[in-house]
Amino acid sequence: MKKWILGLVVLFAVGFVSYKAGQRSLPAAQSAEQIEEKVKTDLIELTRQDFEEYQNLKSLEDRYKKADEILGKIVTVFLADLGLRLGYKPTNPALLDAACAIAAPTPVVSATPAPTSAPPMSQETPTPTPTPNPRAWTRGEYRVTNAQDEAEALEELRKLEIPDLFSTLKESKNLSTREALDIDGHFQGEISFFDRKAHKSDWYIEWQVQYRSATKEGSSYIALTRKSDGKTFSRTRSGTGKGLVTDNFMRPAGSRAMIVNVYGDDGYIQIYPLGNKNTWVGNYYEKAKLGEYKMVGQVRLNKVD
Repeated sequence: MKKWILGLVVLFAVGFVSYKAGQRSLPAAQSAEQIEEKVKTDLIELTRQDFEEYQNLKSLEDRYKKADEILGKIVTVFLADLGLRLGYKPTNPALLDAACAIAAPTPVVSATPAPTSAPPMSQETPTPTPTPNPRAWTRGEYRVTNAQDEAEALEELRKLEIPDLFSTLKESKNLSTREALDIDGHFQGEISFFDRKAHKSDWYIEWQVQYRSATKEGSSYIALTRKSDGKTFSRTRSGTGKGLVTDNFMRPAGSRAMIVNVYGDDGYIQIYPLGNKNTWVGNYYEKAKLGEYKMVGQVRLNKVD
């Protein structure tokens, strides 16, 4: 509040001095320092008690009335002291009065304290966070396909987890005719889980694919059975037609893996052939929630006929 009062004082003083000073006789010459000291003394003596009273007022209306009273006294001091010591050419009173018609400021009540100035921002350039490469898992695939035995291949597979299987599935393509012939036949194997608390039993997996490359037609059957009780809990069939490889067997772009839907979109396997392609090994992914899958086990498959 003190800042806007002093600001208005300066505006009133500058304007009224030129009008009042010309109508008074110039006294004995005094230095600028003496005049300034006199004004300061008068202001302090005049307004000390008024400011103390202002600080003790509680209501906003009473504070504004007291501020107007203090302002009037300050203007009087400026006109009396400065007008007697400075001589100016008289200004047209009508123009001066119009210029000094300043509207009273609208009171603003703030519910929160004024924010403090924010510290200057650091000029250092932040180090960018590296973005994971969604294709990084494909770099080690050759170690799986070139493994000496099944155990070595399964160990390497633990390092090839697909971080975002959902996005990989969307970018995958149908198997070509040659690739579809690799899965033709009868395969059997099992899925072994890492966490025995979450999965109390491993599963048997079986598929039978009959594919005619000349017409690109055929049929497929995939079954999942619990090893603990021998109960088959999932059967996936596809009839004749081109939908055979489109629905359940896919190839990710730029990868040697084959992705197979073995559990009605709730479970997928990422598999690779070993040697003469009669043996396949891979990772099993389980749906954690919509659009998100987690690697929870591994799969081994062997061609039986």
